[in-house]
Amino acid sequence: MNITHQHHFAAPLDEVMAMLTNEEFARRRAQASGADQADALVDGDASGEVTISIRRVVPASTIPAEFRSLVGTHLDVKYTEAWEAPGQAERVGTFALDISGTPGRVTGALELKPDGEGTAFFATGRATAPVPLFGQMIEKVVADAVVRAFTAELEAADAWLAGQR
Repeated sequence: MNITHQHHFAAPLDEVMAMLTNEEFARRRAQASGADQADALVDGDASGEVTISIRRVVPASTIPAEFRSLVGTHLDVKYTEAWEAPGQAERVGTFALDISGTPGRVTGALELKPDGEGTAFFATGRATAPVPLFGQMIEKVVADAVVRAFTAELEAADAWLAGQR
């Protein structure tokens, strides 16, 4: 199942990248998406190639009841963003989300580019769950969860950029 998400930051691209590559913010964004526990690691910095890895433990109550018995009380979610070095005026990267012990996975592309006095954020991806009969249902649940997480994390990003740290 395909996913897309867009957002506009009221900050220039260099400030947005500085925020995204801040480990404290990485933990904050994990908490914003409902994580009970979160670990973050940033390898690199905003001036070049950078990888942001976030491991979060999310309560199973965040998924539909019919799937909870399959995963236990919590989900262990690993999210990774890999940003290329700066381009002409934009930043591009990839993301991957894996849920331990489940067939659900999301991979996709990220883009940040100047937009007026702010920055436009674009995410496109695909949720996959190679499971006979139930694959499409799992893909929909995972895709919906990713879009909800993007929304919550980007709201936390707006607050961070506005000085609410």
